[in-house]
Amino acid sequence: MGDLQFKVDGDFQISQSCEHNSKRIRTCKTGISPYRTIFTTTVPSLIELCAHVISLYCHTKQLDLSNISNETYPNSVVQLLLHYMHDDKFVNILGSPKSLLRNTNISELCISKRVLYRSFTAHGSALSHLKHHALNHLQFSSSDITSEDLSVIAENHASRVQYLDIGYCLRVEVFDSVFKLLNLTYLNLERTQFKLTPTTGQLFFGLKSLRYLGLSYLKKHSAAHPLQIGFLTAVSPDLLGLDLSETAWDTRQHESFKHFRQLKYLDISSHPVWTVRYDDVIKYTLVQMTSLKSLDISNAILDDENIIHRLQSLKLDFLGILGDRLQFIFLQNFDSLAVKIASNFKLHHVLVTLNKYTNKVCVLETALKSMYTLLRDRLQLGYNYHNLESNLREAVLDTMERYPNRVEIHHLGSACLITLNHTVHFQQTPTTVEFRRQARRGISLLLISLNLHHNSFDVLKFCVLLLPDFYSYEKDFMFYEIICSLISVLNNQVTTLQQSSPLSMTDSDRESSRLISFYTVRAINTLVCTSSCDKKTLVGQMKLIETILDILKLGFNMFKQSPHETEGMEFCVLLVEAWSTLWNATDEQPDNCKRFVDNGGLEFYLETYQVCSRVRTDDANVMKNIVTLIRNMLGLLGNIAEVEYIRPKMLQPDLIMSFNTLKTFTSVFFESVSDLMEIKYSAAGILSHICSDGASKWTIADPSYESVLQGIEQAVESWELQSERSINYKSFHPILRILKIDCPYPCKLWAVWALSNLCTFKPRRFVPMLRRDEGVELLTELCNEADCPSNIRYLCDVTLKLSHDSSYGPEIDED
Repeated sequence: MGDLQFKVDGDFQISQSCEHNSKRIRTCKTGISPYRTIFTTTVPSLIELCAHVISLYCHTKQLDLSNISNETYPNSVVQLLLHYMHDDKFVNILGSPKSLLRNTNISELCISKRVLYRSFTAHGSALSHLKHHALNHLQFSSSDITSEDLSVIAENHASRVQYLDIGYCLRVEVFDSVFKLLNLTYLNLERTQFKLTPTTGQLFFGLKSLRYLGLSYLKKHSAAHPLQIGFLTAVSPDLLGLDLSETAWDTRQHESFKHFRQLKYLDISSHPVWTVRYDDVIKYTLVQMTSLKSLDISNAILDDENIIHRLQSLKLDFLGILGDRLQFIFLQNFDSLAVKIASNFKLHHVLVTLNKYTNKVCVLETALKSMYTLLRDRLQLGYNYHNLESNLREAVLDTMERYPNRVEIHHLGSACLITLNHTVHFQQTPTTVEFRRQARRGISLLLISLNLHHNSFDVLKFCVLLLPDFYSYEKDFMFYEIICSLISVLNNQVTTLQQSSPLSMTDSDRESSRLISFYTVRAINTLVCTSSCDKKTLVGQMKLIETILDILKLGFNMFKQSPHETEGMEFCVLLVEAWSTLWNATDEQPDNCKRFVDNGGLEFYLETYQVCSRVRTDDANVMKNIVTLIRNMLGLLGNIAEVEYIRPKMLQPDLIMSFNTLKTFTSVFFESVSDLMEIKYSAAGILSHICSDGASKWTIADPSYESVLQGIEQAVESWELQSERSINYKSFHPILRILKIDCPYPCKLWAVWALSNLCTFKPRRFVPMLRRDEGVELLTELCNEADCPSNIRYLCDVTLKLSHDSSYGPEIDED
């Protein structure tokens, strides 16, 4: 017979003494969610994964397993197959004389939706085939089991069954069969149609081995007709656990609890809206129950403020005091009441709450709200906060995984995660093995959230903010899946904005769409800017360029209607981020550059530039956004100008004139010297690349080839060599290309100035890069030419002197 074991957090488990069960992989109480990945806390074994695949294959192919070869399989394998099968079919063949499972002895049967997260139908006709199996552990909670099915169980397994969970089985209306299972040690009747009658009370006399009784959420009993708990005296006095949570019971009969000499677990938590007072219950009964180790009185009302001293005498391992109505009683110095306390007052209490009340969604949601508030307000920095981070994050991930379809759980959970991920301590020490495992798990769950809750603004917002956080510490993990999900979010926003007319879309809806678009674009930008060339090629093939352009065009329409207004500026911020993303995605990516041009990118740049150039304002913030936008656009066009077969498409009079103007761009309202320098540098660089193809390729009359070259030379000579820069080259090959070919002097002047400036501004980064890309040899060769102009020779000497400095050692790779 199994014996009931008590654990400190107030839960119970049946441990079987049978040898074959002691070696089982996982009890059927645990289960595996279909959304569970191999990165969760409990890693599925290979045999579990195989059993899952086999069950899905058999279900899809409608295979008949009853005539498989005459062999005997291990009980553990068959138990797992039974655990994953979807209907009566597999249960039926367990009793077939020709079945491969005929010599197998099944002891556990689980058809619980709360465990399996899916529907499982196994009714009387199928269950009767299990009569020769020694079933002792039956997990039926939230299933479609009926009274008739329980009768079949009682008829065939009356003396064997020790564990029966029929919680949430709403189709069970008659419970007489339950009391025929005389060796029950665990009985859960949570949220069933069970209603105490005089006859039923007497039936408890027969359950002499009962150690746990669950009577929570009994809807047949209300405040007007409370459960008369006098019948408890008919229950075995050796009972260890009793659950009456959210069941209306007559508190005047509290002395019935004294009948249980060894009671260790008692849950009498009330419903939040009920007004139940437990002063007398605690004063005159509970304090005398010396064996009690776990007590839950959540949502109760206590009028006596000295009650806390009475509870101290119990020396509890667990105390549940959820609910605001208890806060004034237990606000001060109550950590000494129990080893573990579940409340919403402190973070370590919230952690206990999340780990214990795993089946109570409302409690979990309240706990997550409390966690977010405590984390946000930094109220708990004094209580070992740093050591709690990993456990808190694990508990949140567990809760989100357990309830994949609960939008509020995923909203609150992702909010807690993002707050956890932005603590000072986290940012200082995030690279532990444990956190990397949590990061992988977090990415998996966030992708599920994006898929299931794509209509929730809050879930979308927090998910797209969290994904780059987790990915930055576990790079290369699920990159394709992340980008796919983020592009899908963007496409949904594009569709929403395109199908909604300005009149039909409220300001709130428009703002929500803009924010989601901005956060998503920024998340993509974060991933792309640190990605390898192969990954950038991949995102291009996934039509990222086209999607970003669609968002750009929609945002631009909003911006140009009122560029000076608040709404226009908010969409300008979206444009800035989107152009930055395109800039990163096209860096040394000819195919992505071609996609941009083929989808009207050049025309769109020109339209955007013309609108920006007409903005006249004294508002420094507006001008800052405009300048940053122009910088990002020119950075992207600089990438395009590096692609030889695309450059001819840039020979358009309006485009060339815009570059000619911007190479000497200034703004009295903008404080960032580096951004202004990037605009001039990029504009001159674009012209240098185009002009390097020679006069024969110049197909426009105005401006002329010679005037453009003259303008490049004048612009470069006006720049300070020590200018600050914000650009980050990954290689010098695009610049060095100009030095390798026979091209006009102004083009080479721009290229040499670029190398000299970068190596002067950040020598530890760029001097090793110059050596790696064989730039030293090219500069030496250019400097030694007899007709080398003096200004170019001077820049070459400055750069070569830096390259010979041994203090600038091996290349430092920066993202």
